[in-house]
Amino acid sequence: MEKKLKKTKEETQNDLPPIPLTRKELKNLFNYHIPCLCCGREMLPPDTYMNLMDSKELGGTACEAIKVLEPYEHIMHPVEKQVFNMLKSMSSKYPDKNFQELLEMKKDIHELALVKIQSSIFNKVSFYRRILPKKMARQLRKLMISTNDIIFDPEPHKPFSRRIFIHKLKNIIRNLNNKKVKEEIIKIARRLPRSSDEVCAFVVKNTRKKPAVIALNLIHSSVGTFEHLTPKCMKGLSNSLNFALECSYCNNSRHHYPIPIQIEENPDMPKNAQLQADKLISLCKKDICNKEYIENLREVLYWLSDRYINLDISHLYLT
Repeated sequence: MEKKLKKTKEETQNDLPPIPLTRKELKNLFNYHIPCLCCGREMLPPDTYMNLMDSKELGGTACEAIKVLEPYEHIMHPVEKQVFNMLKSMSSKYPDKNFQELLEMKKDIHELALVKIQSSIFNKVSFYRRILPKKMARQLRKLMISTNDIIFDPEPHKPFSRRIFIHKLKNIIRNLNNKKVKEEIIKIARRLPRSSDEVCAFVVKNTRKKPAVIALNLIHSSVGTFEHLTPKCMKGLSNSLNFALECSYCNNSRHHYPIPIQIEENPDMPKNAQLQADKLISLCKKDICNKEYIENLREVLYWLSDRYINLDISHLYLT
């Protein structure tokens, strides 16, 4: 029998179609009011965000920071927009205070609201102790006690971290044979509020931040990013053959889930993907985007979404 020869890196690359756009060319598209593939919101160009990071006004009084951020209010995500409007209203009463000082004034009431939501979810997670193996049940009980100590302590040594809690929970139940129960527990835990999903979580988390960081967090969810359609952990390519344009919020929210699950959580995604395709086609007509990228995007989305996303790119071929 002949030995199977492993393909060299060069040979593997030769099997792939040419890369439609360089990273620089793809990044340039964010400057043309591109809607997010998933949520359909206009995205903030990454270079604009980087320039705002150098703005000294964001670390000054709320009135100064608001003037800098107001041009981007229309692309803020719902939670960030609510917080921004709250800060705008408060700044008229307290013009000498900065963002951190204004959030500190609202911390107590929002912290109470956050703890109520968290407690309800923790109780639902704790319920599964009744059906877990004894060792796992004891570990879960220990985790819940330490977690409650944190959220009910007005000045905890370390603040509660949703990410760390879910990570510890996964470790406890990783050897659980009942896959359905395991998925149910993690699904409930993922309902824990994030600063991008709940105003109370945003206020509590950001009260500890510097004023300039709070200001940047109001627009960070809107920043345009490259989304790996096939995740890197599944050997997805890191070039425009596998890149779609998504806002930071949608990119981070997806985790490594398949696109059909992303569509379940965002039912308008197929419609929003079409909005993006239409915009890309219009840019192609102006020689800003190219036809090959749009054709590849349509093909990749069609198969990875189990045919849920079937982009109409017929206008691409009209003269």
